[in-house]
Amino acid sequence: MRLSPFRPLLAGMLLTSATSASAIGLDQITGNVYNVRANGPQTSPTGSGVVIGPGQVVTACTLLAGARSISVMRENVTYDATLAAPDIERNLCLLKVPNLPGSGVSLPAGSTAPGLGQKMVMASAASGAVAVREATVTGLQASNDGKLTTIELSAAPDAAANGGALFDDAGRLAGILADDGTPGKTRQRAVPAAWVRDITTRGAAALATYRPSVNDNRAASPATVPAPNAADGSPRVGEVWQYVLTDSLTNRRSDVIFRVDRIENGRVIYNQGARIERADGTLERINAPSAGEFDAASPPSGWVPANVKPGARWKYSYRQPGSGAQTDLEGSASGESEMTVAGGTYRVIRIAYRGYAQKPLRPFGAGPIMTQQYKAVAWYAPEIGRVVKFEASTAQNAEKLELAAHRYE
Repeated sequence: MRLSPFRPLLAGMLLTSATSASAIGLDQITGNVYNVRANGPQTSPTGSGVVIGPGQVVTACTLLAGARSISVMRENVTYDATLAAPDIERNLCLLKVPNLPGSGVSLPAGSTAPGLGQKMVMASAASGAVAVREATVTGLQASNDGKLTTIELSAAPDAAANGGALFDDAGRLAGILADDGTPGKTRQRAVPAAWVRDITTRGAAALATYRPSVNDNRAASPATVPAPNAADGSPRVGEVWQYVLTDSLTNRRSDVIFRVDRIENGRVIYNQGARIERADGTLERINAPSAGEFDAASPPSGWVPANVKPGARWKYSYRQPGSGAQTDLEGSASGESEMTVAGGTYRVIRIAYRGYAQKPLRPFGAGPIMTQQYKAVAWYAPEIGRVVKFEASTAQNAEKLELAAHRYE
């Protein structure tokens, strides 16, 4: 008897009669897969992670959007985790998990691609148990250099499987199940397991600027902050915008840094693809929110409409990136004024929003989802094309984001 395609089997059930499962071994399937949860003010779906070494878990970066803390769980045991290295472009993040048992699965030595129609086994964690599904390879995608980038499987997408393991029929780790959040996909996808070896190298530079340092109250002196302009080459690779995010509930402060890593085809790539803007400063996409409500609740085109002028009014209706929460807002722009923040003094346009958003009834993602009143104000400085201050609030919480420094590295 073989595993029926798409049928989940919980850990602890008899798997020895299933050909693919027995070829791999029950311990290999279930012993190295954990549930991963991002804890924060947004309601985030839980997913999976794979142990790839002592105290090391790899998962999909999309699971960590807006995380204030990260937990790795299985069988009612929870371990605290921290981000060790992000590879946002490939949607692979490495977690450091102290005291996690086990040595992990073996990584493949090369990047050999599976064959079309080949039988595979997917392992993911949900509700304290490990689910195993059999699927076949239905498609393979490669980059321009011919190297494998995506494995498409016959199984339907499963949110809990995001970050889980893909084994081939010989028991080798072939891929990491990774959903990039693009709507409309009907097939489960995975990225090559060989990419796991590159996470630390590719994420080392991004980590220094992407991960905020908590409770760091230092702010740059306005005298040290040059105003960006075309003569300075703004935007340019190595340009850094540093903000301070303050949670009014806990008064916790953290640095939020946006660093320009690449500029290509009129697109400005920040934090290794976590944020992508157009050359004029308007938002194209947020792949990994890191700036609290400013990122997590952002309208698809950003908080500042193109060519905004005082007196303008508009409406937005959208689903928030990451959480998928429905949000309906009315925006308006009022007259210009002068504002001083830690990062300098600017002429700003005040952009105010009022409306409703789906939020947890209690802070930090706890409780049922309720539609709540939502307010936000962005102070936008046209001379630098940036929001220099942002405030957002619901009945339960409020946040403030303020520009602290601008520099070139």
